[in-house]
Amino acid sequence: MPDSADIGHSDADRVLGVGVLGFGFMGKTHTYGHRTIPFYYDPPPVRTELRAVCTSREETAVRAQEVGGFARWTLDPMEVIEADDVDIVHVCTPNHLHFEQLEAAIAAGKHIYCDKPVTGSLEEADRLEARLPGYTGTAQVALQYRFFPATMRARQLVEEGFLGPVTHFRASYLHSGSVDPQKAVNWKSTAAAGGGVIRDLGPHIIDLLWWFIGPFEAVHCTSRIWAGERPSLDNPGQTIEIDVEDAAAMLLRSPDGAFGMVDVSKIATGTQDELRFEMHGRHGALRFNLMQPNFLEAFDGRMPTGDCGGSSGWQRIDAVQKYPAPGGKFVPSKLGIGWVRSHVHSLYSFLKAVADGAEPRPSLSDGLHLQRVLEAARQSAESARWVDLPQRT
Repeated sequence: MPDSADIGHSDADRVLGVGVLGFGFMGKTHTYGHRTIPFYYDPPPVRTELRAVCTSREETAVRAQEVGGFARWTLDPMEVIEADDVDIVHVCTPNHLHFEQLEAAIAAGKHIYCDKPVTGSLEEADRLEARLPGYTGTAQVALQYRFFPATMRARQLVEEGFLGPVTHFRASYLHSGSVDPQKAVNWKSTAAAGGGVIRDLGPHIIDLLWWFIGPFEAVHCTSRIWAGERPSLDNPGQTIEIDVEDAAAMLLRSPDGAFGMVDVSKIATGTQDELRFEMHGRHGALRFNLMQPNFLEAFDGRMPTGDCGGSSGWQRIDAVQKYPAPGGKFVPSKLGIGWVRSHVHSLYSFLKAVADGAEPRPSLSDGLHLQRVLEAARQSAESARWVDLPQRT
């Protein structure tokens, strides 16, 4: 078993073996990141090789090996986690499978890159956190919306005091894929598998707000199931009872009294992949829309007004692909950015943390805290009351 404490600057030439659990949409995305890192970052923080991939069926596993360029395939996650030539484990499986796989990877001392949410339930989050003391690996959660130049610039401006004290905010993450009540669905629409829009879309938008202007002290949430029964995507001809929400709206309150509304939905007709935020402060405001990812909009309330408006007004910051070195060279930073590019930079930040022996952000511990916030929102929706949020110590 590799000793993660031995991986650092002195081992920059060492090749780290990668194992990927699950090869659906996210497994392919993570794999794409490894294959393209050397193009985007020269030199990469560490060199990696795709050693093993695991899926639930032989036909998908064989195809994953071929498409992804892995050395081998398996149907047993433990074969990947316990393999001597695998240093990094990617957890890209359905939510309810995360706990067992993460627990084993922690015990094996492997580096971990995990899709959100970290677990399928609050109880699993508590059990997993109990496994962290003594863990020597590097573990990051793939919350990729932190890794657009536009959102990175927003974070810089907040840290510089551009907003001043926050007065209020609003944010949304909207999809329209479940508007048709007869659309077939999979595990993401069942409680047993840790599904629901709060756990699916909620992690991204809540993580960004917490990163920008948190902490928050309480949440009040309401939610809705749009269609109580839907056709099964995995078992044609059968139906699934829907027992988790298709949409939710939350009020978040900060300790200083600032508040805002966050809504997440898969029944927002007319939307595609629409993550939006707008934050207002004493001195300025910031806003962003994922459907226009090249730009961050900023309003500086300290600019002088005058005849015909003076110098006041919203500024559009051309963030585009202006990543800090060694990024930003391929492709040229002036060219428009795409969704997958943020995933590549998220993976780069993880690999750099592995190389440096540093704490990644967002860490597995950050992800577990986020899980508790999401579960508090679900509790609020069930009880129709304010619920106090957990705080980091």
